[in-house]
Amino acid sequence: MEGEEIRQSGFESGVSKESGKNGAEGDATAKEAAEAEAEAKSAEKTEEMRRERLKRRIEHWIEHNREHAEGFRRAAEEAETLSLHEVSEVLREAAKRLEEASSLLERASSALEAKHED
Repeated sequence: MEGEEIRQSGFESGVSKESGKNGAEGDATAKEAAEAEAEAKSAEKTEEMRRERLKRRIEHWIEHNREHAEGFRRAAEEAETLSLHEVSEVLREAAKRLEEASSLLERASSALEAKHED
C-alpha cells in the first residue's frame, strides 16, 4: 500500500504540474492574444488617423485651389482693363484648370470616403 500511495501521489503531483503548466501556457496564450488584439486596434487607429489627415489635406487643397482660381479671375479682369487680352485669356485658362484639378480632388475625397465605409 505504501508503494501504491507513492505512485498515486506521484501521479497526482504530475497531473497538478501538468495542469499548472497548461494553465500557464493558457495564460501566456491569452496574453499574446490580448497583445495581438491591442496591436491590431492600434494599427487600425493609426490607419484611421492617416486617412483623416489625408482627407484634411485634400479638403485644404480644394479650398486653396478655389481661392487661387478666384484670384486668377480677378487678375484676368485687371488685365482686360489694361488691354492685355492674351494675359487675361491665359489667367482665365489657369483658373479653369485649377477648377478641374479641384474637381479631381473632390473625386479623390469621395473615393476616400467610400473606401472608409467599406
